Amino acid sequence: MKSVSKILTILFIILLSLNCSNDKKGNEIQVPAPLFVDPNYHGSCDPEIVWNEKKQQWYIYYTARRPKLENTWLRTPIGVASSKDLASWQFEGYCRFDGIGGKKDSPETFWAPAINVANDTLHMFVTWKPDTVPIQGAWGGPGWIVHYKTPLDNPVDGWQKVTALHDSTLNTIDATVYKKGELYHVWFKGKKRGASKNELYHKTTSDFYHWKNQGFSESDVFNSAVTGSNFEEAPYIFEWKNKYWLITDPHNGFFVYNSTDGKTWKFQGTILKKGGRRNLDNSMARHCSVAVKDDRTFIFYHVEPWRRYDLEKKSGPEQKRIFQQPLKNRESVLQMAELEMENEKLFCNRNKNISIK
Repeated sequence: MKSVSKILTILFIILLSLNCSNDKKGNEIQVPAPLFVDPNYHGSCDPEIVWNEKKQQWYIYYTARRPKLENTWLRTPIGVASSKDLASWQFEGYCRFDGIGGKKDSPETFWAPAINVANDTLHMFVTWKPDTVPIQGAWGGPGWIVHYKTPLDNPVDGWQKVTALHDSTLNTIDATVYKKGELYHVWFKGKKRGASKNELYHKTTSDFYHWKNQGFSESDVFNSAVTGSNFEEAPYIFEWKNKYWLITDPHNGFFVYNSTDGKTWKFQGTILKKGGRRNLDNSMARHCSVAVKDDRTFIFYHVEPWRRYDLEKKSGPEQKRIFQQPLKNRESVLQMAELEMENEKLFCNRNKNISIK
């Protein structure tokens, strides 16, 4: 009788343990693939993730391309999605700038938002173009980095213009912003009129009104002698594990750089070049941002699952650049993967299933 009682007690403990284990697993949320797709034109790309303390939510701001139209890359608004857990995302609409916009077709062209939070205010540094029709090509003419701001409690509709960060002698695209000490740093890709190549420009401010030019990076970034590539765009800078990290998009995976001072960048190598096995994650990763949560680091990027990169590399009549390919090929989705570190280097297994508590 005692032995039966002991057996029942052991079985009860085992069952209790299994239930606790199942509850723990039940509290973990699986991240889907794709993470998010713009509900209108299915052209979500260039994701910028930011935590909104006032709303107690994560927000992704993204370029909302229009791949269901031939004019895919102009008249693009900035789309917004929100999440409390990084896994389930809800579409919030499109940004209104100075009270204008908020629809899937923008009266102007906005790309690649970079966002930072300071004193209950969201600051956005976005690529802006006046072009609405592709007279100067599919991507329009010169771009500007323009600063907008809005209160944290109005993250979609409240954006007001502050200033452009440069004059018309500079053609720019793709800003990134981060804080170091008392200064906010903005880096962006730019090319002076008449210059032979693009540079990574750098400005700093303590108040978002008075800016100091810091020149441009003279280290490994945008340095073809080091990377073997004469093309990079979409810089993104973040701090993790006592280092600053810079990721750029050379249209061949992501180039990764690191720095101890956030200024001098050392080239590490390439990540996320090959497509993965998850749903619609079958192509190279493009234009990223990063979120650090509970010492885990997640990378958000877009994928163009139907894009024929192989046709773009051909020459002669066989070459088909993306604006010459079918509209379906231009669609894009947002994906999320986890960054990890080994031997002081970043790596990413995009096939790894992600669970978040």
